[in-house]
Amino acid sequence: MTKTLRIVHLNASPAGGAFVAAQRLSESLNKIAGVNSVHLVFEGRTGDYLLWANSWLKRKIAFAMHALEKLDFLRFEKSKSIRFAFSHAPFGIDITKIPQIQNADIIHLHWVNKGFLSLEGISALIKTNKTIIWTSHDMWAFTGGCYHPRGCENYAIGCGNCQYLKFPSENDLSRIVFAKKHLVWGNGEIKFALPSHWLLERANLSGVVDEYQKSKMRVIPNPIDVNYFRPANANERLEALNGFGLNSNLPTLMFSAANLTNHAKGFKEFKEICKLLKNQGKEIQVLVIGDSRSIELELDVSTVHLGFVSDLTILRKAYWSSSMYVTTSHEENLPTTIMESLACGIPVAAFAVGGIPEMIVENETGYLAEKLDSTNLANSIAKHLSLNEETLKNICKNCNLFATAHYASDLVANQYLEFYSQK
Repeated sequence: MTKTLRIVHLNASPAGGAFVAAQRLSESLNKIAGVNSVHLVFEGRTGDYLLWANSWLKRKIAFAMHALEKLDFLRFEKSKSIRFAFSHAPFGIDITKIPQIQNADIIHLHWVNKGFLSLEGISALIKTNKTIIWTSHDMWAFTGGCYHPRGCENYAIGCGNCQYLKFPSENDLSRIVFAKKHLVWGNGEIKFALPSHWLLERANLSGVVDEYQKSKMRVIPNPIDVNYFRPANANERLEALNGFGLNSNLPTLMFSAANLTNHAKGFKEFKEICKLLKNQGKEIQVLVIGDSRSIELELDVSTVHLGFVSDLTILRKAYWSSSMYVTTSHEENLPTTIMESLACGIPVAAFAVGGIPEMIVENETGYLAEKLDSTNLANSIAKHLSLNEETLKNICKNCNLFATAHYASDLVANQYLEFYSQK
């Protein structure tokens, strides 16, 4: 009789790309015979996963852990703007006694900050001597505390002189955290999975992990359900457009970010692109998803703002109503939104940052421009909107085929199953 492989995925909250990727992966793994996968989430709303903070007391503990971390960081932070861009992970909970952890063969970390796992908490998991897999959805595992280095490469030399800190120095907090990570990571058999080749290259530069661990790293993309995120038929597209109050005779540009006021998400550059297109005589409308924190969007074109969207039905309809998905983010790994857009047959225009160039085939599934080059990206969008109907149909078909070939959930689940078994 074949032994069941038991896997537990770990995430801090039921929001963001890391959660979505882990939830989809867990669900896909459960469709494979001989696999039992659970997803443990630290705090947040209830859902189809195991929630740690499922009582009044645990919710208070979860809140306190995150609050304590940020309060402790106040003495170090350069400004409020980077408060949630850096974590030194001093506080967290011990989950080694949770039955799902004790019974697991594989402990699979995803995004575990926000007061969920401290460095000591990760060390405790390593000491269970179970197989530890870590899918790095950003750079945090390989730096002295930042999620995105923003052009800094000090993580290649042990960090220090950190741009995020109030008093950067050779032996500042980033170097201390870097050294702790090197000690903890080096004491265990953590195997890292990276969603993009770009992130693999960055991880290989870091001194946090040793050469042996680097040799075991593998690129595995995040999964999407290509049966759900699929091209719309004519009636579905028209219904989506009408449902959002969009003009069916105008091309729609879609933009999304969890927080539109986050400078790194590039909403400012997206507004510039819309203005440039308008000045070129292109008549467009815009569909925007994301929390604006009550700030006026101030776009010069017809706009529908849906706010923050977690409902997949609404999200799919948003893609279906779009002519192009535009992302002007300054830093990314392998955005789930691009995968979903492509799977829905919607081409993408983006700045060539992070892993995005791996996702877009120029002129076949979308368009790329150098970071912050809004003019070039606007010109590519204008060119696309001028293509004939037959060419547009071929591009949409290319998008769906690319997403299906690279990001289908069952394909990714089997890649992870193979990775779990590798020594």
